[in-house]
Amino acid sequence: MSEKTQDNLEDIKREIVIERLRQIPTTVKISFGRDKGEFMNRDDMIRQVEGNTELGRKIIHVQLDYLKAFKNISLLEA
Repeated sequence: MSEKTQDNLEDIKREIVIERLRQIPTTVKISFGRDKGEFMNRDDMIRQVEGNTELGRKIIHVQLDYLKAFKNISLLEA
């Protein structure tokens, strides 16, 4: 796969995750095991993903793993 194709695929994954995160109510806060019991809200997570930070990449990974698992369960139930 070419580098341009790989970059495009990463952009698509990022946009999918951002759209999923936008569905979370703004009042929800999630902890990612950060120090001092810090919690992130929806907008914080979106900024991490948009900024392509280490945490943002982990959020993408977790979200995509969830979607893959959901797909596999759906196939088993069909």
